[in-house]
Amino acid sequence: MTKQICKSELCSGCSACANSCPSGCISMKPDPEGFIRPVIDSAVCVDCGLCVKTCPVNNITEDDKKEPITYACKCKNDGILKNSSSGGIFTLLGQEIISRGGVVFGAGYDSEFNVVHKIAATFEELEELRGSKYVQSSIGDTYKTAKNYLEKGADVLFTGTPCQISGLYAYLKKDYNYLYTQDIICHGVPSPAVWKIYLKHREDLAGSKAEKISFRDKSNGWKQYSLMMQFKNGEYYCERNINDPYLRSFIMNMDLRVSCEHCSFKKIHREADITLADFWGVDKVIPDWNDDTGISSVMIHSQKGGELFERIKDKTVYTDVEFNECLKSNPSMTSSVPCNLLRKRFMKDAQKMPFDKLHDKYCGNGFISKLRRKAALVLRKIKEVL
Repeated sequence: MTKQICKSELCSGCSACANSCPSGCISMKPDPEGFIRPVIDSAVCVDCGLCVKTCPVNNITEDDKKEPITYACKCKNDGILKNSSSGGIFTLLGQEIISRGGVVFGAGYDSEFNVVHKIAATFEELEELRGSKYVQSSIGDTYKTAKNYLEKGADVLFTGTPCQISGLYAYLKKDYNYLYTQDIICHGVPSPAVWKIYLKHREDLAGSKAEKISFRDKSNGWKQYSLMMQFKNGEYYCERNINDPYLRSFIMNMDLRVSCEHCSFKKIHREADITLADFWGVDKVIPDWNDDTGISSVMIHSQKGGELFERIKDKTVYTDVEFNECLKSNPSMTSSVPCNLLRKRFMKDAQKMPFDKLHDKYCGNGFISKLRRKAALVLRKIKEVL
């Protein structure tokens, strides 16, 4: 029986192995930290080794560093722009695919606000996939569903993190003429378990279940985006990224997957046809665009990606920019998040501490909390030198 598909610390939970297994012996289940991982049923495994061969982590190719054609871009439609995390380009790409009878796959919510990959075949369904979700998304069987549509000759736009796009191609084992892929510049993926703990914390404070959530609400502007929650009893929560406990733990790398500390997929030349990101630093590159409504970086890696972008250009305001101008303020394009030496303790305490106390201990502005982080930072630098 195959005992290990890839090194545990490199596994991104992309689900390519589970979707590829011919005997169905691999299921994706949460580990003690809540991250989705493959679990092999030894009673069913036939030891064919296909999971090991399929795993994208085991088949990493060297980055040829071919720089993508890069644009600063935003949607002309104010409604789409307002409800998008940055410039609204994902929605335009999705609408273009759907208008041609195709389907779009991306991250949405289930009934309990777990983040899962879903399919959209209408503009209304597409709206749910819009916007950032700072939680690891469960792929489920969407790779298989996408393949079924591709085999029928339908256009498919599959979106996700770089590791999820790599997992899709690893599962398909070939490209399709009607497959378009779009990834993002990813900081890292937080634990679904920590998200559920925080969501319960907010629901307990509100005395009601959540009915609407946005990780990137623009009420305070694009640059100072907020986590917003509306509750069924009418209660409302909206707090800026620098103040919200969950977003602060995310930004401080307290609850990210271990593989994000040495990501195999942070490259200049991506497998995806298009990479989307916030164009941070646009005020220095294009000062006239600095209106705080949201600007996207659009990076084109392939001919198909260029052709798809050409079909939506007239619905956008765009300008060519140098790739390095985008990279300056988006180091996560090529660099993994640094190891936070407090992470293990944070994740352990998350299982037993109220979230407000957890935040105060590790991410708060109190003297002890700041001292704890300072000491961890110094220790990390010492380890790097040694």
